[in-house]
Amino acid sequence: MVTEDEIRARVQAADMSRSQARAEAAAKIAAYVIRRKKARAELAEIDGAIAAAVAESSAIMTVAELAEFIGVTESELAPPSGSPTVGVPRRQARRKAAGSRKIRPAAAPGADAPVAVSSDF
Repeated sequence: MVTEDEIRARVQAADMSRSQARAEAAAKIAAYVIRRKKARAELAEIDGAIAAAVAESSAIMTVAELAEFIGVTESELAPPSGSPTVGVPRRQARRKAAGSRKIRPAAAPGADAPVAVSSDF
């Protein structure tokens, strides 16, 4: 039979390897998040520089000409239209509360006919 101390040692060993794996996974993901944040900041800076340069060049050429000269579509020269929440699902519209429906009495065929009531049960 396994003693209580042996059981505790086994559980601690299992927990230690799991904790280490969780810490490594969290650190890896945190590094990716930091990297993504830096890349987004750099892209925003580049987008701003492109927008400023396109605005400056508008005095001497159209966006269509510029796009043709550099071999890109006009949409690539336009400022980004996406919001910072692109890819984040939006909140769904609210539903009506349960029980808020009006209940209509079911009209049975011949509902206008008188109803006979009997007390013989």
